Amino acid sequence: MAYYLGGYYLIRPRPIEFGSQASKLVYTCSDCINDSLLDHWSYGWTTDNNRNIEHIKERYTLTSDQIISIRDWVDKAFEKKRIGWIDVFRDLDTVLEYREMFFKHIPGLQILILYFEEAEMDAIVKEFKPKKEKEGACGLYENLNRKVIEVESGSEFLIGFDIIGIESGGGFHTFHCHDLADNISQRFSLQINGRGLFTSIGNPTEVAEYMNDPENGFEPVPWFICKTKIIVE
Repeated sequence: MAYYLGGYYLIRPRPIEFGSQASKLVYTCSDCINDSLLDHWSYGWTTDNNRNIEHIKERYTLTSDQIISIRDWVDKAFEKKRIGWIDVFRDLDTVLEYREMFFKHIPGLQILILYFEEAEMDAIVKEFKPKKEKEGACGLYENLNRKVIEVESGSEFLIGFDIIGIESGGGFHTFHCHDLADNISQRFSLQINGRGLFTSIGNPTEVAEYMNDPENGFEPVPWFICKTKIIVE
């Protein structure tokens, strides 16, 4: 079964603060759960990018000059399509460059990669294709629309499968956001591993149908299954 590249994410996992999984680390790329080191504040042109900026500077030990440098780099990388809205990197070289330039002082950062099976890829591309000619596209759409097939690499290791609900702007939730991990595991006989992800999902159609039924308590956005890998250097 072929999988296609959704993109690279620079993440700092932090313990879940609520529910049955409280205090556990989950290796999801959703910034509902973990810190994304590329976010709304990282861009120079976004509205309200200075909201809570003092908190961001304290959290990541950054100066005002460093914030300016980050925004300059991010804006240029965005124009060159090396990154995509809002927090996804197109390739490994770009995410490594960003990390080394601005965040090498922060311990515990992880580079995670999302891949989508072909049917999921097609569904995302169809769902998030810009409706108007000059309308901006989210980064996941742009990356998946390139149809870069997964290639086995000695630096990429599979850590599990996530289920994500994608918002129109490209950000997304994870199944952990609703504290229904145990519910899904029991209903579909799935196992959550030590990274907080599903070891495998043998019945993806049934799981996807369940997640996409808003009566079951999930965010009313389209939900998709994705393979998650981690870069080991």
